[in-house]
Amino acid sequence: MNYEFYITPGEYQEAAKNGIDKQTLETRIRSLAWNKEKAITTPPHIKKRLDSKWRQIAEQNGICYSTLRYRSNILGWDIERAATQPLQDRKKQAEKMKKKNRVYPREYLEKAEQNGIPYNTFRKRIKSGWSLEKASTRPVMTPREIGLLTKEKRSLGLRNIFLKNKAKFS
Repeated sequence: MNYEFYITPGEYQEAAKNGIDKQTLETRIRSLAWNKEKAITTPPHIKKRLDSKWRQIAEQNGICYSTLRYRSNILGWDIERAATQPLQDRKKQAEKMKKKNRVYPREYLEKAEQNGIPYNTFRKRIKSGWSLEKASTRPVMTPREIGLLTKEKRSLGLRNIFLKNKAKFS
């Protein structure tokens, strides 16, 4: 038999010594599937009461109540910091990460844009083994140019096949 969800009276007492009530222990083991040792020894999360003075200060600084609670209870910030530190500017943060995670140098991307080369074309050229300079400066071929190039390659390929076959039969 499997007794991993059965809680003995001794385990209830041990949890109570650690400040964990009966309901919290049962929830941790039976609903959240914590192992018994962790459920018995991990102290419960104690939420701090937030003074209305700090709520007003946070609101004056553009910080909503849920953010104030998150900062103080979850992140463990002192209440003054939680109520006064400004929120991050999402646009600035996104721009900073965009610069940090840039794959291709900005000057080549700008050069490609000036030459009328779409970003995806530039990217595919680099993946195909082109140099950054060549990928950003060589003009995009027209459909006609692509067709002529394909026709030329195809005729070269066929010519080579026929020459190999002639060599075999000679």
